[in-house]
Amino acid sequence: MFRKNKFFGVGLATILMCSAFSGSLAYAEPKATKYDASFFENLKQRAIVHELQEHQIAVNPKASIAELLNTADSTSLKSKSNSDLQQNLEKLNKSEYIYLTLDGEVYSSEKGYVGMADKVESKEDSVTDATYMKTNSLSEPSNNHDVSISSKYNPTPSQVSGGTTGAFSRVQLDYDGFDGVNARVILPRAEDLGANEQPWAYYGFDAKNGRKIEGGFSFQTGQKRYLGYIKNGDYRYSTESWVNYEGFNSVKFYIDNSTYNAYLLAYYNQIVVMQTSFDSSDLSSMSVKRVTAIAKKNFDGSNIYGSAINGEFSELVVSKFNSDYYYPWDDYRDYSFWDGSQWFGTIDWPTDYITHFGPSVWIRNPNR
Repeated sequence: MFRKNKFFGVGLATILMCSAFSGSLAYAEPKATKYDASFFENLKQRAIVHELQEHQIAVNPKASIAELLNTADSTSLKSKSNSDLQQNLEKLNKSEYIYLTLDGEVYSSEKGYVGMADKVESKEDSVTDATYMKTNSLSEPSNNHDVSISSKYNPTPSQVSGGTTGAFSRVQLDYDGFDGVNARVILPRAEDLGANEQPWAYYGFDAKNGRKIEGGFSFQTGQKRYLGYIKNGDYRYSTESWVNYEGFNSVKFYIDNSTYNAYLLAYYNQIVVMQTSFDSSDLSSMSVKRVTAIAKKNFDGSNIYGSAINGEFSELVVSKFNSDYYYPWDDYRDYSFWDGSQWFGTIDWPTDYITHFGPSVWIRNPNR
């Protein structure tokens, strides 16, 4: 288990996106910044506190960055077991921080105001539209990724939440107040994609009232690379690009319990922070999910022809609101719910497209 900061979901963001992004910003023009150096220093300080506490190192959450780094540089922490921590702290201290407001404005710790994020159109569907349904006798929650419950009735696309948006393995935990997730990630190897087919791998947080935020990777068919992204209900921002089938020691996504900002760290290369509309009641009853998918508009259950091979979330841990530690994902109950017309939460869809090999997920048309 891991200690975390005490104070501190595009399911498929866009079903059909342009094969190659024209850029993650809609436009950029001179503008007086509302976020100065001290603001970004505060974002950095919180990220460093979080990292230290995740490694079970007690720190003063209000200490300065210099004090925090001095703590991490002490003789008692200079050991082989803390070598990753030292490298992570160096990256957190030197990285560019990107901040996105609820209004879609994007600011950089190095460049100031840099433009507007992409507007998400209301018509864009998502496989993570996880409308909260109060569980009752029809609910059959499961543990350890037992998705057979969700698919035992061989549903049609319309009987699965997000079922017409593509093929996916969606694992969602119950609405128990989750605020952080971290894992080793291998991006799915995209192969032989047909028209308008796009692999994804990402995390998401869903509140009972429908608010949500997602972060992860989307495959760009033109570039044949993945772009990192973060998305709320209105705006999406794309980060660095990564090669097909690339692996990461850590992909971390968490929500600050004090500011409710969401932090996305993909191998610590760039720190992206998005303002959210969450409040304390949301975080105390938040659900978290992870998804591996191939998106395709108007998916009918059999008309995806490409493959997303060996996508993996391993050594997966999650944290909870007002808790001091990260614990293994499998310690918690999956959320899977049939409301009489649709399945929500954890499901492999369609089951014959999805194969599990330990933590790896393979998505491929069984008839190809």
